[in-house]
Amino acid sequence: MNLCQPFNNNLIRNSKNLVLRLLLGTLLFSQTAAVNAAEETRYVSDVFHVPMRSGKTTGHRIIHNGIKTGTRLTLLETDDEAGFSRVVTQRGTEGWIKNQYLSATPIAKTRLAEAQRKLQQLNEKLASLQKNNSDTQQSNSKIQKQATSLSRQNQQLTEELSSIKKISANAINLDTNNRELLQKNEMLKIEIAELQANNSRLSDKSDQEWFFRGALAVLIGVFLAIVLPKLKPKARSKEWT
Repeated sequence: MNLCQPFNNNLIRNSKNLVLRLLLGTLLFSQTAAVNAAEETRYVSDVFHVPMRSGKTTGHRIIHNGIKTGTRLTLLETDDEAGFSRVVTQRGTEGWIKNQYLSATPIAKTRLAEAQRKLQQLNEKLASLQKNNSDTQQSNSKIQKQATSLSRQNQQLTEELSSIKKISANAINLDTNNRELLQKNEMLKIEIAELQANNSRLSDKSDQEWFFRGALAVLIGVFLAIVLPKLKPKARSKEWT
């Protein structure tokens, strides 16, 4: 019995040292975790209501008994040894809640609601894009129809312009021919006037010639009337006597 006593004493001392080391390690780890967890976000896990206490034990006073599932909290400190974390609500209420009620991610209900909200936004965005696409297609269709109509109108205008050019060319030719005809007509009028003048002169000259000829014939007749009686033989007149 006396030989085992020193061994037992050493074992007890070693056990105490080991426990002290474990406690020191746990304390250091808790402080490190508390520092690392400061200002992080935590969510109330999937329970109906979670009590918030004034301290990190179940014996402390409950200061808020109505924290609902999915409530967003800001983590200030975590004590893993006590199993509590100090948090603050968005309204500024600060207290301690058991770690088992906290989660680093939102609960399934919150995630589902968020997913549904995002899905709704995506559906609305998709519907808007589809509407915009439909409007764009309709606008493109209208633009194509307008382009086709404008092309057809352009073709018609081109044909009309070509016809107008032909008509204009014909009109110019007709105007030129008309001017030439007018000039020829004027020249013909001048020639006709000259011919009429010449005809009038010739007519006057012919009348004068006939007048002279008539006068000459009268004079010849008078002359013969005077001269012929004197040319009768006188001897015969004596014989008759």
